[in-house]
Amino acid sequence: MGRPAKFTDDQLLDAAREVVAVHGVTATVAQVSAASGATTGSVYHRFRSREELLVRLWLRSIERLHERLFEVEAEHDDPGEALVALAVETARYSREHPAEARAMTLYRHERLVHTAPQVLHDRVVHLNDGVFAMLGRLAAQRFPTAADDPHLVRRVFTCVIGLCYGLIRPYIVAATPIPVWLDDVIARAVTAALTTIDQ
Repeated sequence: MGRPAKFTDDQLLDAAREVVAVHGVTATVAQVSAASGATTGSVYHRFRSREELLVRLWLRSIERLHERLFEVEAEHDDPGEALVALAVETARYSREHPAEARAMTLYRHERLVHTAPQVLHDRVVHLNDGVFAMLGRLAAQRFPTAADDPHLVRRVFTCVIGLCYGLIRPYIVAATPIPVWLDDVIARAVTAALTTIDQ
């Protein structure tokens, strides 16, 4: 029987998250090794390359945000209120979990679908499927007269997640706290942006 693993995947990813919070995309396996107390060999035993390590961290960070967004959807009966709440929660979550938020900036999804390690390719490709399905449900309820618009979900995504992320990303990249007052700006901006779909 082999020896039990001293470090779990999540422990190594937690260490990588803290390193990325300081060093961003230049984070190295040696730095993750030092932060976790694991040898570099142990890190490479779990993750075949630095790229796989960082992509797995990126995926985990976004999937954790998505879990919270699904909870937010369930907390609201009104689809319009739910859409605004999703945007505000994205900012709040990023404020409360700054290291996770920084890890989300490691890659651009549209590029990573072409460059991700093969073992992670399908996970990267389908990363946003659940969120788009959720937005599709809410969009169909909030904009029934626009149900035939083939771009409806993409438009809603842009008004909700895209707008919010555009406002908070500069703070995340600069590793400065996202101000609380921005929540109200986001709520008002998203509410206004969604009204353009009614027109």
